[in-house]
Amino acid sequence: MKHGACLDYLRNQVMLVKPKIIVLLGSVALKNILGKEYGITASRGKWIEKKEIFYMPTWHPAALLRDETKKIDFINDLKLVLNKYDLK
Repeated sequence: MKHGACLDYLRNQVMLVKPKIIVLLGSVALKNILGKEYGITASRGKWIEKKEIFYMPTWHPAALLRDETKKIDFINDLKLVLNKYDLK
């Protein structure tokens, strides 16, 4: 399957499932889902709402292995997701 085909499949799945929250793990996920103008360092930890879906960009788990100081940010970002999920 080509890269574009996988992205189309993912978009179709999102349309079917209609999630309220999507966690984007890393820069590749962020840029492919929301657009090239987004950067993970500037966007992580901030809610982005598009088409009635809330997106939470955060570090990719591999980044946590390379830099353990990012674990605190990652945990805090997931806490934001849990808090928002409780409100839905």
